[in-house]
Amino acid sequence: MSRTGPKPAAIIRVAALLGLCCAPPTAYAAALFESDETLAVRLELPVGEILQHAKRKPTVDAKLRFVEDGAETVLDISVTTRGKSRLQQCRYPPLSINLKKKQAASTVFEGQNKLKLVTPCRGTDTSKRYLAQEYAIYRAYNVLTDYSFRVRKLAVTFRDSNGRHKDQTHEAFFIEPVKGAATRLGMKTIKTPRVAVSQLDPQQLSIMTLFQFLIGNTDWSARKGPGTADCCHNGKVVAPADAKNGWVVLPYDFDQSGIINTSYATPSEKLRIRTVRQRKYRGFCLNTGQLDATITLFNEHRAALEALFGNASEKRSANKSASGYLDSFYEIINDPRKRTKKIIDDCQ
Repeated sequence: MSRTGPKPAAIIRVAALLGLCCAPPTAYAAALFESDETLAVRLELPVGEILQHAKRKPTVDAKLRFVEDGAETVLDISVTTRGKSRLQQCRYPPLSINLKKKQAASTVFEGQNKLKLVTPCRGTDTSKRYLAQEYAIYRAYNVLTDYSFRVRKLAVTFRDSNGRHKDQTHEAFFIEPVKGAATRLGMKTIKTPRVAVSQLDPQQLSIMTLFQFLIGNTDWSARKGPGTADCCHNGKVVAPADAKNGWVVLPYDFDQSGIINTSYATPSEKLRIRTVRQRKYRGFCLNTGQLDATITLFNEHRAALEALFGNASEKRSANKSASGYLDSFYEIINDPRKRTKKIIDDCQ
């Protein structure tokens, strides 16, 4: 088994440039999420049991194989299904991977315990596009702020441990765990039913809400969780130690976004929009004073965002659709009349 320790983390600049009230990120980062290279892994598990009983969320024993420094490493893991809408809609459900920390020590998975694995919904080209564009969304948010979940692209070969299904290789990606993100940012995780807008760091909240508007995502909340769950809906709260404000919501789960436009995405009836392609600003009036600085940030990184979404699909028509959707966002934020109508007048 090969052994490699974590590499030094990249210096994080955005928080300092914007003068955030939050504590600056630390020098720590998990090795798994420091690289942009695609990691090839083989996941050996009872494929039939996972596919047939996905909605029951079975837990199965599995093995994770990968090559590191020229030698194969094998980790004993357990796998279960997760998710809500995708669990109902998809042939291949998203998965949760549980690792053994001691076994993973000194490998690229060092420090990892539980990882979310995002897989294509189905084996179609359209599903591959969905996945590529959701990955691009995470990377785009990384460009705008380090207060975001990192992701690691994978080439996963699924091998049936019972020998009843042929090997299948798919692109996929891991999402950084919230505790890992909090440690990297020098913060702690917060579990609470509700969050007051005044508790949230205003600049980071402004970036997050405008980004959700950019991608056309309304499937989130920065104030409470769904039902009786902890805050927030499709977001996790991190905060400086012992601080009652300066909290930050880290968003995730973007498959309902208009820029992707999945076949199963539908907006809430309460929002009074017909499709997810129709943008609805769900930011807060309390943050209006931050808007100019946030728009400047988005304009500064426009080329990087265009490159990410332009490369998020092999089909030219899909690239054109995503790029056009991005262009329409910039038309809104850089036109005073449209910005007032679509954002300022529509704030919560």
